[in-house]
Amino acid sequence: PPAPRTPPPNPPPPAPAAPAPAPAPVSSSPAAGVAGGAGDGTARGARTREVFASPDGLATRAVALLLEAAAAAIAERGVFVVAVSGGSIPALLAPELLAAAPRDQLSRWRLFLADERHVAESHPDSSLGEWRRRFLEPAGMGSVQAVGVAAALPLPQAAELYEEKLLATLREAAAAAAGGGAAAAASQAELAPPLRLDAVLLGMGPDGHTASLFPAHAVLCETGRAVTYVDDSPKPPACRVTLTLPAINAARLALFVVTGGSKASAVRAAFAAQPDEPVPAGLVLAAGRTHWCLDEPAAAQLREAEAAAERLYG
Repeated sequence: PPAPRTPPPNPPPPAPAAPAPAPAPVSSSPAAGVAGGAGDGTARGARTREVFASPDGLATRAVALLLEAAAAAIAERGVFVVAVSGGSIPALLAPELLAAAPRDQLSRWRLFLADERHVAESHPDSSLGEWRRRFLEPAGMGSVQAVGVAAALPLPQAAELYEEKLLATLREAAAAAAGGGAAAAASQAELAPPLRLDAVLLGMGPDGHTASLFPAHAVLCETGRAVTYVDDSPKPPACRVTLTLPAINAARLALFVVTGGSKASAVRAAFAAQPDEPVPAGLVLAAGRTHWCLDEPAAAQLREAEAAAERLYG
């Protein structure tokens, strides 16, 4: 894959009150190797990881990175378009987001899902339902700011509609940044994915999947769409809508939040220069930058591998 490069600096955000400094990570370093990227020759940004001793420290840092991306996007384009993930992430990050996010900026957020189960928002499996209960409603964010999957539609049509809504939102943001309006947005109708989301917040499963991109699954080969669907997910429920790998890799920031010893083997594979079995999370290398926030159990095998390499090669 292409060598990582340092991305250009983001536009300066408005000057809010200085937040409390994030706790220092146990370790912080650029990735030693990149397991994969877009595979299209496109230059990609840097990949960095930080390891934290406590969940609170990890959450504080991850939220700070997200809010930094939000401030830069709002300053430049007037809106922050972010795709978030479910699982354990809402419970981990929502309290810190509620405490730290500037309320005057939250009205500029447009929230999508990196992946979502094909269920109603009221269903316990809905990631958007979890985010709404833990963050959106307590923060007073309007219902139109978060875009859910149309569970009443057949799965293929639900994915197509979700892509249309994402495209429309990103076109409007691009038009606003260019000083245009609805006409300018309409003139960009031919814009094709992959798209530049401002940020994608991702987790990772023990098998190395991220979003609903599973190992050795055909969904990894989708290159012509920003959003697609999976009807045979190895992890229930079977039917899901997901961002594609090109859409994730086009983002300005890909932010991973990974915790727990069950993920340690997949973390090691994701950072291996030549992994025995590549994992989907290791294929994520965003156009802007990719930042991994890990706890110590998740990083354990990666640290062991790097220590062994250091002993062997000096």
